[in-house]
Amino acid sequence: MKPYVICHMCTSIDGRILASRWNRLPAGARTSKLFETTAASFGIGAWVVGTTTMKEFADGTFQLKAAKETVERVDHFADTEAKSFAIGADSKGVLRYKRNNVDGDHVVLLVSELVSNDYLAHLRAAGVSYLFCGKDHVNVTTALRKIRKVLGIRKLMLEGGGTFNGAVLKAGLIDEISQVIVPIIDGGTGVTGICDIPGKTPKNAAAGLRVINHKKLPGGVNWFRYRVVH
Repeated sequence: MKPYVICHMCTSIDGRILASRWNRLPAGARTSKLFETTAASFGIGAWVVGTTTMKEFADGTFQLKAAKETVERVDHFADTEAKSFAIGADSKGVLRYKRNNVDGDHVVLLVSELVSNDYLAHLRAAGVSYLFCGKDHVNVTTALRKIRKVLGIRKLMLEGGGTFNGAVLKAGLIDEISQVIVPIIDGGTGVTGICDIPGKTPKNAAAGLRVINHKKLPGGVNWFRYRVVH
């Protein structure tokens, strides 16, 4: 069992997601506000992102302290009373935390066997939860299964970046795509898109889509919701 996964992203009309490049947006099409308000409308208290995106919600970089003892390498749910979750992939143990929440959402990291004992001790000291999801990378199938089983999450917002979204799409684990399209075309070669499947380019498209809802928003913005047809 896994949660129902909704990939929610704000994009240009050609599917790019680096909003910092978009300096010609009309009034009413500010991406940060659009993303937050549309995401909040789902009423889902759990979101997951890849390492690069999760860095935006971490506490910088600093040297880890040496652990005083060996930490058992098993899943650790630090706050069993948590009602909302900020979940991020971190297969190599690069993220740092001085707190265990992002705006009230309890931090949970998806780690691999590559992370050090010092790193696990650091997370425990910060009150951060973690789930082991692979030997040398985060296996998204394992991750989603544990998110449902260990954390009890039934619905989950998948919010980037493009590579992490692509890995989840490739595994056939996205149920719905919510795309907020702003009236701008990016056109940049190599600029991150809504779903960039890692590795060799697949021979065929990843999945079909069926429109389940469409809304026009201020500033020429269009919000589409699609059911993924695997």
